[in-house]
Amino acid sequence: MHLKTLLLVGLMGVLCSVTLRADDVSKDVEKAVKRSRLDQAGTKPFHLKAEITPVSDRDKALNRSGEIEIWWKSPEAWRREVRSPEFHQVEIVNDGQVWQKNEGEYFPEWLRSLAVELIDPVPPLDHVLQEVKSADVRSFMGQTNAQWMTMGSDGTVSKGIGAGVALSNSTGLLVYGSDVGWSGDFHDYQEFHGRMVARAIGDAKIVLLEDLGSEPADFFDATASGGDAQQISTLVVDEPALRKNMIASDPVPWPSLANGPLTGVLTTEIVVDREGRVRNVGTIVSDNPGLSDVARAWIMQQRFKPYLVNGVPVQVVSTMTLPFTTTRPAGTENFDSARNYFERGRKAGFPAAGAGTPYSLSATFQAMGSDGKVADGRYEDIWVNEGEWRREAWFGKSHYVRTQNGDKRYQLAEGPDAALLRLVFKVIEPIPALDTFVESDWRMKREDIADISTVRVATGPEDASGKMVEGNSRAFWFDQNGWLLQAVDAGVHITRGNFVEFDGAQVAQSIVVRAKGGVVMIVKVGSLQESSTINKSDFVLKGHEYKRQFTDEVR
Repeated sequence: MHLKTLLLVGLMGVLCSVTLRADDVSKDVEKAVKRSRLDQAGTKPFHLKAEITPVSDRDKALNRSGEIEIWWKSPEAWRREVRSPEFHQVEIVNDGQVWQKNEGEYFPEWLRSLAVELIDPVPPLDHVLQEVKSADVRSFMGQTNAQWMTMGSDGTVSKGIGAGVALSNSTGLLVYGSDVGWSGDFHDYQEFHGRMVARAIGDAKIVLLEDLGSEPADFFDATASGGDAQQISTLVVDEPALRKNMIASDPVPWPSLANGPLTGVLTTEIVVDREGRVRNVGTIVSDNPGLSDVARAWIMQQRFKPYLVNGVPVQVVSTMTLPFTTTRPAGTENFDSARNYFERGRKAGFPAAGAGTPYSLSATFQAMGSDGKVADGRYEDIWVNEGEWRREAWFGKSHYVRTQNGDKRYQLAEGPDAALLRLVFKVIEPIPALDTFVESDWRMKREDIADISTVRVATGPEDASGKMVEGNSRAFWFDQNGWLLQAVDAGVHITRGNFVEFDGAQVAQSIVVRAKGGVVMIVKVGSLQESSTINKSDFVLKGHEYKRQFTDEVR
């Protein structure tokens, strides 16, 4: 048997998280930034040099390479030089005076943001601290994560772009952060005169950080001759302000789509230069990703009147939000939503999804334990209603329990194979909870399984023939009655059969699990019957309170 993949999936699911107070985390973020920020009072004057080497194929194709060099005396006096294949700037700041010399009309946003974040990792710190105070804050996998949504809006519809920061629980330092107008991941921290400085930020690597030497007297002269009369600056503005400068154009030519929602909203971050041309379109967040390429092309063609500050045009970072309505191609089957397939599938095949008769279910399973030996295990499920139930499994010296009593949930995991037992739970009830997925991630397609016509509801990559890419995709196959016949999740194949009726649901009595071509688990339902003698104290596990999060399991 090949159980490595199976156990890996189970172990990933066992990872738990802890909810933290957002106010406390806001203070931690502020402390982390102050520990690593170089451009603050009290920092010893320094000379810094960084090299930018693109890693991704996209950045390589765009030739996003360059150098950044900074000479810093104080927050009021510094000099910076940035250079890339398409742009070169020297900027001097001294006592409120600014001197610039630019070669190129547009300061690429990827280069500008890196130049700032090398010495100021969270430029909009006050804004971020306010967002963290009301963010969803969790401690997970050695990090404290604060996440929120930044809304883009055309004035009628809105769509959120994910934003957040993460701190290392072991060091208290910043791991990553992003929002509209800035983003970075921070690694390789090293000490510099009391500051903990990230030597790697995205594709930029600090190759030199030393004390500032003796520079010529005019090196920081911001009043010198020869500077540009019109300097380049960049602002983050809200979408309504930018849209006031948008020049009317033809509507988006939305194409017909075979999959996904036909109506919805998409949004993205954009950069507009001083002449009103769109220079960059970020990741598009869409209710239907099939429209992303068309939206990107349309946005890139838009023109704006220059955005003026005190009569001077500036570069702008903002959002662009678009509602869409489209149709199915002629002759294409109009599928239902993934949500409806999942909801109907749970009600059709899982008695715990209904509001019917209390029941007790017993099953046995065979699998390979962490000791490499194949053994038998046992599973039981007692259900009264959606707020009162208990699921329990045993395997060798391992034991796993999950219960609910009203609005309180409990979980107990013990023994070397607790991860395997949690996977048993997921195999028996594999359909994802309705509150854990994005509708637009799923595609529908009709496929036959053993001469049975089914609808495949899938997410993730597939090859040119439409076959799911092994290990990176999820899919569920439902027949015309809504019964779930087969599922694939992270390389684990689940086949369900031998259905029997119970209280209106068709329950699979046989579940075969395969991974890497071999059978790794077999589940057999031994009994399923109405239950009237239920001890409700079994639904409480004092000392083992549990909050359902970071999981797509219903129960």
